[in-house]
Amino acid sequence: MKYKTDFKRAQQYWDAFWSHDIIDRPCAMVFAKMGEEHITVPRLQSVTDDFSTNFEIAEKYLNGTAFLGEAMPGFRPGFGPDQMAAFLGMPLTINPESRDTSWTEKIVDNWKNFMPLQLDENNTIWQRMKEFHKVAEEFCRDKCLLLNIDLHANIDCLEAMRGAEKLLFDLIDVPEIVDDLMMQVRPIYKQIYNELWQYGDKARLGSSSGLQLYSRGKTDMVQSDYICLLSPDMFRRFALPAIEEEAAFIDDAAFHLDGPDALNHLDALLAVREIKVIQWVPGAGRKINHEWPEVIDKIQAAGKAALLYGTCEEIKSIHGRYKPELLVYCVNAESETEGRDFLEWLKNNT
Repeated sequence: MKYKTDFKRAQQYWDAFWSHDIIDRPCAMVFAKMGEEHITVPRLQSVTDDFSTNFEIAEKYLNGTAFLGEAMPGFRPGFGPDQMAAFLGMPLTINPESRDTSWTEKIVDNWKNFMPLQLDENNTIWQRMKEFHKVAEEFCRDKCLLLNIDLHANIDCLEAMRGAEKLLFDLIDVPEIVDDLMMQVRPIYKQIYNELWQYGDKARLGSSSGLQLYSRGKTDMVQSDYICLLSPDMFRRFALPAIEEEAAFIDDAAFHLDGPDALNHLDALLAVREIKVIQWVPGAGRKINHEWPEVIDKIQAAGKAALLYGTCEEIKSIHGRYKPELLVYCVNAESETEGRDFLEWLKNNT
């Protein structure tokens, strides 16, 4: 692999991580700048844009980054967080100003007019996503991994179709319909995952998601941001069964726990055996996730691993605070030298 010449070595460290073991230091993804320019790959593109634009930027990013430790280079196709709802027929709009996010029009006025929920193979946006994967497969060949797309499935998908407030009323007024909808939407996640799995030689190379965690098998970022608005009882009835099913479907599941209100459901999520990693995201304006020992300790006490972020110096300052076999560091380094020195420091201090 052009941008990861030590790919086989890194695979061994990831194997140890998923087995709750370490070789000589914790698993660490170090993304080091090469040169002065900081290159950011767009999170998404318009459905109608030429794919080559994103590939040109991605090529600059790959050439300008040293993927050290267990960091895996990759390219992630995407039309934004609500793309799964778009695959089910919701009109999709890209932010015309920043083009860094997208949203669907919440056109569902009566659920019965849209039931049963199903993926239409002739859906224009779904067809375009498969075209994106076909050309991305060629772009990634012998260079990097083709990453999983951002799938806000389960109850997040219903919110993208109906709207947050109206869906909350549905949970109260027509809970049986929401039960039916959740049963219908759950297999669509698997259908999309399996179809896109065919691209990028994932069966041989392994897979990675937006969290950049790598697995030789199927991995993904299971997520359900809407749970911040749910009571514990609502969460257990409407959201948790789908989360459990998604986590059981893949080999190595990580859960994206987003925002302080999501902590209300942490105990229930920790009880899901198939969830192996929790990515705790405190939210904008709050202290970084490794500075929440009460949360990280609870995650590790349940036998789950935590994903911790920081600079080389920040991670050095907290290294030893948490169980090394139950964490993975995601680190940004200002230079390749700094990144390699950091990895050597981890070996000497673990």
